[in-house]
Amino acid sequence: MSFDLLIRDGTVVDGTGAPAFRADVGIVGDRIAAIGALAAAAASARAVVEAAGRVVAPGFIDVHVHSEIALLGETDDRWAGIGQGVTTNLTAPDGFGWAGLSPGDARAVELSLRSINGPAAGLSFDWPTPEAYLRAFEGRTPVNIAAGVPHLPIRVAVMGWEARRARADQTAAMAKLVRDWMEAGAVGLCTGLDYQPITHSNTDELVALASVAAEYGGTYSAHGRHIEFGRAGAFRETAEVGRRAGLPAHVSHERVDDEIPDLLAEAPEVTSDSHLYEAGSTHLLYNVPWAEQAGGPAGVLERLEDAAYREALAARLETAFAVDPTAMNAWFSASRTGRHIGRSIREIAAEAGRRAGESAVTLLREELPEALLVYPWGPTEAEFRPTVARTLQHPRVMVSSDGVYHGPRPHPRGFGTFPRAIRVGVRELGAVTLEAAINRMTGLPAERYHLADRGRVAVGSAADLVVFDPATFADRATYAEPRLPSVGLDEVIVNGERVMAEGRLTGRTPGRRLARE
Repeated sequence: MSFDLLIRDGTVVDGTGAPAFRADVGIVGDRIAAIGALAAAAASARAVVEAAGRVVAPGFIDVHVHSEIALLGETDDRWAGIGQGVTTNLTAPDGFGWAGLSPGDARAVELSLRSINGPAAGLSFDWPTPEAYLRAFEGRTPVNIAAGVPHLPIRVAVMGWEARRARADQTAAMAKLVRDWMEAGAVGLCTGLDYQPITHSNTDELVALASVAAEYGGTYSAHGRHIEFGRAGAFRETAEVGRRAGLPAHVSHERVDDEIPDLLAEAPEVTSDSHLYEAGSTHLLYNVPWAEQAGGPAGVLERLEDAAYREALAARLETAFAVDPTAMNAWFSASRTGRHIGRSIREIAAEAGRRAGESAVTLLREELPEALLVYPWGPTEAEFRPTVARTLQHPRVMVSSDGVYHGPRPHPRGFGTFPRAIRVGVRELGAVTLEAAINRMTGLPAERYHLADRGRVAVGSAADLVVFDPATFADRATYAEPRLPSVGLDEVIVNGERVMAEGRLTGRTPGRRLARE
């Protein structure tokens, strides 16, 4: 047999969790054609990768990453996943999206999400249907995309920005739009219940929409209702939606600390994912009381024109900071003016001689809609390491980046999560075997989201592969320098094409739309 690409003498970690084995991997077109002793075919192969001392694994699958605007806008950040070994991204994290709307409504949504995705220069936002949106990725992305159904634009299409529960007829209209997405090949419904306007959905609405996804074998993925219900309540609502709708439920971006194991035990059908860092990242609006976020940044800015409201909000924020003083340590990673990058709310308030609540109100007026912060949860990196170990050890928790690329100093998870899992979880902590860690990044997410030909090194599977040095593969991205690329990664192959070759990006964009199978 003649191969387009032959990977010779590597240690294959196949994504299932099974023990590694030495083998050659032969690729023809976009498929793995043979695995075994294939040295005799080297002379006739169009290209050969020498992988002695290297691991050959499935390309990593990032089930929660905010990459769509970077991919469609063809910015440099579209390579961030490739630099970690990621070959497939799921779309619509937190229910975010822009398709199925008029250009005007889509622009309003873009404004509300600009803190997460950054300015979307050069994009028309003219995607009237799911198919039109998904077609826009063809030929321009280095990674594959598997579409999630974005709850946010569906609710805007039917109800605008109304801060209330849906009527029965409106829920039915939203369910029809979910069906359109599932017919286009989406893998399941995604929502983000701490974000406007979907925070106003009740459990019945979620069940009705998820039930449509269930008809197609889809999954329900949720950033839960943390602000309103707390972590445990948010987790339980997600599990309830899955049970009532009759489909697998997935809790976005969690970590296995003392609170979560009992919740996972209560709901053995639920999976989760984690970025394995001791800090999170979200917009400045997260500090504003939930009910007062109505309308997103535009609504908040309009209300802030009123001096009496500013004074009242400052008092409420002062109370919020007193309850959770760690929020004052959050620092700006992006903003409209760029004046406070790397500086915390605590520092900014002290320098201005203002109370924290008053300073936060001023910052809202100055920096929305692009204000994004990194939020330390409290523990130091060293203190957080036992949680990293417990998270990776849980067989139902995947690795995801929750990558946010916007701003001069984004959270390093967008550039370092996957190699970090191996550096910290496998080499430094010995928490899991390399085979188990790879499974959490490949086979487990592929199974959960019905990507049948991805996530495994097997004959007939798609040729999405990574080749790396197991002794040196590591993240370098830090909070101070979050865009530093990883090291020890030699090859990233997407649909049989080398997007990274010998440690260097090739500029190729062979990514495709994937459909659930």
